[in-house]
Amino acid sequence: MSAKIQPRLLRTEDAAEYCAVSVSSFNRDVAPHCRKLNPSGVRVAWLRDDLDAWIDWLAGVKAGDTKPAPQVQPLNPLDEYL
Repeated sequence: MSAKIQPRLLRTEDAAEYCAVSVSSFNRDVAPHCRKLNPSGVRVAWLRDDLDAWIDWLAGVKAGDTKPAPQVQPLNPLDEYL
């Protein structure tokens, strides 16, 4: 019995679906943060690890952490006078 192989490279359409965005949103928002590969010389592919790193960044998760990073509010310089 063989286990189904999980691809490390995803086509643009599959990468967009993996990130839960449209292809146009993927190209605009995600692709600039990921390595664009061309393994066949014809089709573009994206590393699943890069997509995971972008999703972790979006969720506020630090590399290696299992929980989101705490949300930090910018400090108002006038707060010290309260």
